[in-house]
Amino acid sequence: MKVSSIDSRHLKKLLRAESGKCLVLDCRPYLSFSSSCVRGSVNVNLNSVVVRRARGDPVPLRFVVPDERALFRLREGSVSVVVALDQGTRHLHKLKKDSVARLAIHSLAHLSSCANICFLKGGYESFHAHYPELCTEAKPAQQRSTPDVAEVQPGTDYTQDGPVELLPFLYLGSAHHARRNDCLSELRITALLNVSRRDWQCDGGPQRYKCIAVEDSHTADISSHFQEAFDFIDEVRREGGKVLVHCEAGISRSPTICMAYLMKTQRLRLEEAFDAVRQRRAVVSPNFSFMGQLLQFENEVMASATDSNIENKDDGRASDEFTNNKSFESSVFSFPTSFLSPIKLSPLTT
Repeated sequence: MKVSSIDSRHLKKLLRAESGKCLVLDCRPYLSFSSSCVRGSVNVNLNSVVVRRARGDPVPLRFVVPDERALFRLREGSVSVVVALDQGTRHLHKLKKDSVARLAIHSLAHLSSCANICFLKGGYESFHAHYPELCTEAKPAQQRSTPDVAEVQPGTDYTQDGPVELLPFLYLGSAHHARRNDCLSELRITALLNVSRRDWQCDGGPQRYKCIAVEDSHTADISSHFQEAFDFIDEVRREGGKVLVHCEAGISRSPTICMAYLMKTQRLRLEEAFDAVRQRRAVVSPNFSFMGQLLQFENEVMASATDSNIENKDDGRASDEFTNNKSFESSVFSFPTSFLSPIKLSPLTT
């Protein structure tokens, strides 16, 4: 299938005239995408393991379009044009062979029945410079020093300005935010996920409520609750709602759940998920044990991505499986240095 190049003006026309039939795939790193992106776009965050294992061959469509609703629209034929963009490459022929944008375009072009595929010349930099009103801008976290875990006192509210949006349906905050019905109503939050042992539900709040009782201690097994939390978040998302994940201070337990969810659904490594969450809420600081459990979860997420096979089905579509060779490079998991400075061992509950 032929791939064409379009400029920012052409993309603007597509977004305004055929927004329901145009799918924009943002091939930049997730942290850049979450900071600012074209409204309605979907992030293609192929991790390095997937890229390395693909070796230039098409990858399964679910990796190129991880958003379930966008993938459904594409497969049912309701998308007429797909526009891929990166940070600022001026022309399709300038894309590096191993770039995420080229791999995504290559994978889409191998589908037997697919929408028209386009590459945005000048990437996001050009489009944002010309049409900032068609882009989202994440509200930066407050410029303040991050408290050490040892400094956090029970009952302290690290409110910032309110809950922070991590995904269109996923918010992170504290118990203080969970009890502010005016704030929840303004953000149209329809559900609360409480990751603490104390019941913070109050009258007049969202009817959808779930409590996962976890202590913020170095002996607590928070990873055993990941799937339970994911299921609840996904239920709210499928219903078209929004969920606020909170604990008490919104520093350790609830950020851990949110990071794990981003790792699972966006296929991020821990360091990427950590940076994305901290960029929105500067005070996050999971305890040392939780960080170790997240590192183990990263191992599982990366392994599940590489255990599939890449096959071309008879109809020319890239399947959702990887090559039969299930061996892959073993990873050495150690704490990234960026995690260590704000975290100190402490028995205090946050």
